[in-house]
Amino acid sequence: MTKHSRSSAQGFRLALGGGAAKAFAHIPILEAMDDLGVKPVEIAGTSMGSILGAFYASGMSGREIRQFAVDLFTQKTQLLQKLFLTDGRTWSSLFNVVRPAIIDPIVLFETVFPEDLAEQFSDLKLPMKIVATDFYTQSQVVLEEGPLLPAIAASSALPMLLTPVRIDGQVLIDGGFVNPTPFDVFQDDGIPTVAVDVTGSNFEERKSGLPTGLETWIGSFSITLHSLVAAKLACNQPDLLIEPPVGRFKTMEFFKVADIVKAAEPAGETFKRGLASLLENR
Repeated sequence: MTKHSRSSAQGFRLALGGGAAKAFAHIPILEAMDDLGVKPVEIAGTSMGSILGAFYASGMSGREIRQFAVDLFTQKTQLLQKLFLTDGRTWSSLFNVVRPAIIDPIVLFETVFPEDLAEQFSDLKLPMKIVATDFYTQSQVVLEEGPLLPAIAASSALPMLLTPVRIDGQVLIDGGFVNPTPFDVFQDDGIPTVAVDVTGSNFEERKSGLPTGLETWIGSFSITLHSLVAAKLACNQPDLLIEPPVGRFKTMEFFKVADIVKAAEPAGETFKRGLASLLENR
């Protein structure tokens, strides 16, 4: 039996979408799988979904991922120490205003990610596909072999903030520009697909105030993600779609991780019921 063949015989695939801080809403879904004692036969992830998916596929439990995320973003002093005090090279290698973006995502992720994250795709306990965007061909790139960290960095490389990543001669940026919730990258072999989409509106009620420049930039990206997912769903649907109720949170509210996860907990129960029904009806 190969390492990747240990997946659940129940048989489903899981797609975790991007959405920056709102993607913390994936965590209750991961915890729900642990509660049920099931695992997907394969995971696909875009941007923040690729990060959390890689943690899970590396062997972390949903509860461990929740604790890691909450600790990382609520203990701000320790986060700053990780970034700037533990390694003399980190400050200059992480931030550089002459690069195409301010922050090098590979250095950032090497600094803050769990130490036991798999180094290669082949080291993962569950097979995984990571979606990025080829900047020059404007096309989707699905990464599923080789070093894991650069693939995650590429999938998460939001322009102007995180530097594009070069892999095999391709210049890659955030996968959300081509496939925010990648439920359609799996082989079409009859195994059902569960998708978790967190691209819903940031605004639960109509507002009239003018957004700031940063709010406009981030909000425009969120609109693009939501529109792409809506267009895909009009043509093709996953077998089970979960949309955690986290629309009231802003895309970059990472320090509200505990609140986002708490708000998404009902989606974990929805997932349990939906998965049970899906597998019973196969």
